[in-house]
Amino acid sequence: MMTRAMTISSHRFLSRLSIAVPMLGFLLLLGACKPADPPFLWGGGGGGSSDDDDDDFAGIPDNTWAVARIEVTRSDVDGTTGAVIRAVGSWFPHQPVTPRPDVPDDVDTCHGGSSPSGEYVIPDSTWDIGDLVLVMADGEHNLDFENDRFEDILPYNSWNPNDEFDISTTGGPDLPATEFAGALGTPPSIAITSVEEAGGSVSVSWLGGQAMDQLTVLVTATGNDSLYWVACRARDDGEFTLSAADLAALPVGSALLDLRRERSADIEVDDYVGVVVGISSASAGINVLETGDDDDDDSAR
Repeated sequence: MMTRAMTISSHRFLSRLSIAVPMLGFLLLLGACKPADPPFLWGGGGGGSSDDDDDDFAGIPDNTWAVARIEVTRSDVDGTTGAVIRAVGSWFPHQPVTPRPDVPDDVDTCHGGSSPSGEYVIPDSTWDIGDLVLVMADGEHNLDFENDRFEDILPYNSWNPNDEFDISTTGGPDLPATEFAGALGTPPSIAITSVEEAGGSVSVSWLGGQAMDQLTVLVTATGNDSLYWVACRARDDGEFTLSAADLAALPVGSALLDLRRERSADIEVDDYVGVVVGISSASAGINVLETGDDDDDDSAR
């Protein structure tokens, strides 16, 4: 785990930097202008105003609870011409936030399951914090507010790997104007070099990384109003294989495989915590075979 200090211009804030354990799936499928929404959606997870309190939500607060989540993702989709940088942010009353399935604790292991469509969501942005501003490598970006959250597609040159960037709000009734200096950490960029399918197993290779680090592999498919998923923790050593048994939780047919590196920091607003995540993602389509099938037309992409 890596840690760094942050300075904050007003109110009481604190941050720490860590490698995020809950991972994956903020995947970008490119359309003509903007990426389509990924299987892990924003919105629908909460509501209310600044007068809401924890009594509106069941359970005892733990490390899944937050008042904000901001993600900046560099997404490289196999078969497209270049990476896309997407920024999304939401501020909301304190509540549990589960944006994606958890990954196993042990390295080089996988687990799978299924969930109702829409289970993994981030609440709509209902706090009035003014504007949300990112200071990236190419300058300042004031994120648009649309679809009940702050979001924008940033220029390609806005992203520098292994860097730190500032986040600020212009201020509103729910949060005064505040700077979170260095809150956004960006991990090394990632790109898939090959995907090989043989006998129901899938082997993926990628650029960069160090074996001492970890990344997440997530494979998802949809059907019957459900999201089917397999999540793995892998060494960031450039290759990983999912066996046919690993993929058994998925329906037969097409699925999306995503690799993900993260840098995550907590920002504290009084007694509450928000999360800022920098993400490098690379994804590719795969075919899931019936258990026992052996496709003689193995392919490498």
